Amino acid sequence: MTKILAIASVAIREAIRQRLAVNLLVFALALVAASLTISALTFGEQYRIIVDLGLSSMELFGTLIATFLGAGLIARDVERRSVYPVIAKPVSRGQYVVGRYLGLLATTTLNLLVMALVFAAVLAVYTGGLGFLHETPFLLVLSAMVVQFAMVAAVATFFSAFTTTTLAAIFTLSLVVAGHLASDLVRYWATKGVWAGRLGTALYAVVPNLEALNLKEAMVYKDAVAGSFAVTGLGYGVAYAGAVLAFAAAVFGRRDLR
Repeated sequence: MTKILAIASVAIREAIRQRLAVNLLVFALALVAASLTISALTFGEQYRIIVDLGLSSMELFGTLIATFLGAGLIARDVERRSVYPVIAKPVSRGQYVVGRYLGLLATTTLNLLVMALVFAAVLAVYTGGLGFLHETPFLLVLSAMVVQFAMVAAVATFFSAFTTTTLAAIFTLSLVVAGHLASDLVRYWATKGVWAGRLGTALYAVVPNLEALNLKEAMVYKDAVAGSFAVTGLGYGVAYAGAVLAFAAAVFGRRDLR
């Protein structure tokens, strides 16, 4: 465990030094803060605009950070050959993958917390206090985003384990888009015949169902979230990320690095 945490800490320091993640975070913070000004241009829909724009910005830029950092998480080390002295020590390839992933997950979570603080400050200014913390599922929305980014990071890590940084980013973004459209595609393919429906169901099980963790409407309309969400949403996301990470470790363990 100590070895994994040491590798994770290195991954966090590397992520902080990368300008891409910093630039995306700054842009996201600016957009979240600007949502208060943008909402003033509408009448009667200020709260909805603030929440919708703020959460969308956090989701978009958090996903991009997880994707681009994750795409180079292992592939970049292989390209620079910096992975060789690490796995030459008494560190297994599985420990290396898990350590790098945990570092990436810590980075995406820290970025989300920073964005969430700005978002909460904007809501506090608009609502005149922190009452929204009790009136809305704010903390549950953040928990869902943490799990959502964990899924994206696991997918990016999986592709990074056996391909290049560029291809890993492209494949990950493709699956992210498919994950948001998965439910609609399943319903569409079900109308095209039995075999098309079965294919749609199979693909639905493979792609990350990110919409299962989407709580924007609950935040906008201040609805209560069903208790089953802990299993159907958070539980599903954690299980999916864990399974993909296990596949990533297995693939990297069999990869020929010569």
